[in-house]
Amino acid sequence: MFAGAGGSKPDAAAAVAPPSHAAPSESAPAAVVSQQQRQEFTATLAQGESVTVDNPYGDVRLRFGGFTHTIEVDAVAQTPGGAPAIDLKPGTEGARYVIAPRIPQGTTLASGQRIDLVVFVPIGHAVAVHTEHGLIESHGIRADIDLHSTAGDIAVRGTQGAVQAQTGAGQIEASLNTAPPKSQQRLATTTGNVVLGVSDKLDAELVLATSGVFATEYSLDIERLQGQEPNKRARTVVGAKRAHVNVESRRGEIRILRRAEFTSLDGKPADEEHEDNDAD
Repeated sequence: MFAGAGGSKPDAAAAVAPPSHAAPSESAPAAVVSQQQRQEFTATLAQGESVTVDNPYGDVRLRFGGFTHTIEVDAVAQTPGGAPAIDLKPGTEGARYVIAPRIPQGTTLASGQRIDLVVFVPIGHAVAVHTEHGLIESHGIRADIDLHSTAGDIAVRGTQGAVQAQTGAGQIEASLNTAPPKSQQRLATTTGNVVLGVSDKLDAELVLATSGVFATEYSLDIERLQGQEPNKRARTVVGAKRAHVNVESRRGEIRILRRAEFTSLDGKPADEEHEDNDAD
């Protein structure tokens, strides 16, 4: 369910199909050739400065960016011939570092035009992300994350902070570590399914609500909500009750999976040991 780690730096270009180089026949009109452009940006964030990523034209992937205050952005744009390029100029606006690609004013997005972003976020800098139909994927972020897509899928693992994730028809797949004490986390869809992996060290009350199906190894206390949508609510406590996690969908299936805990020879949980170097 959850993608495995790799040793190499992720490449935003991997999500973009290469343009076709086949020569058109003499009788056929010339094909519109898409051009790929890669851009890289680096900046130093102020202490505690938050990061906002607003990309309505493609995917966003978040990766752990290290222990200094340096943020890195890798962008790959695909532009059909004759279309105006998507403009990207990250920078500080007030108390936020904003990454927000935009097409020129008065133009429209061409067929096949997109931009995909990989953002390396340093420790201690909260992140908010928005996409339209693009994927949001977050691995190993060491701060609070707030992820919102109109209809794209969301995938989360290895977060050391509170998670907020919401999409419409997209699906959410998340793996949560021990919940920060007193935190309120939320995973929500309109019609998409939610798959949540937790260990017995979550230390939180789970409140689930959907008109769809619950599927879990944990015992649930289910309440029927007549005439409402969602039409049922369920509760369970995993570990100690020190935080709250709400999982909601109007009609999607909610699946809670028990994740195994593995301990390395030095006594450190293996998933935490792995997340220290989770920049895949």
